[in-house]
Amino acid sequence: MTDTAGTETLEWISFPMKERPRATVALVVIMLTSSFAASVMMGNVWWGIIGLALLFLSMWSYFLPVEFIMDSTGVRKKSPFGTEVRKWKEVRSIVPDANGVLLSPFKEPTRLAKFRGLSVQFSGNREEVLEFIRARIEP
Repeated sequence: MTDTAGTETLEWISFPMKERPRATVALVVIMLTSSFAASVMMGNVWWGIIGLALLFLSMWSYFLPVEFIMDSTGVRKKSPFGTEVRKWKEVRSIVPDANGVLLSPFKEPTRLAKFRGLSVQFSGNREEVLEFIRARIEP
C-alpha cells in the first residue's frame, strides 16, 4: 500500500483468537480448569477469579486485536494498552518464528531481546512482512 506522500506502508490487524479457533478453545478450557482448580484448592472463589484475570492479562496479545503499521520510518504496534514505536535504525536483528518476528535492538541473540525488542505478529502475511522488514533494516 502506498500513502499520500508516496511512501510504502504495510498495515494489518493480528487477532490470533479468531485466526486459530481450535487453539482458542483449548486455551480457554485450560484457563477455566486452572482457575477452577485454584478456587477448589484454596477454598475461595476469589483465587480462581484472580487466577483467571492474571492468565488473561498474560495472554492479552492472543485475546485482543493488535494493529501493526509499518512504513519507511519504522513500526507502530497499537493495542488497547497503548502504542509501541520502533524506528528501523533501532532494529539490529530479527528473529522470525511461526507466528511472528521479534525486532531486536541487539546484533547477536540474547535473552534481553524479548524485553527490549518489539514482537510483531503475523496474520497470514508472513512472507510479505519479512520481506518488508528485510528491505528496511541495515545489513
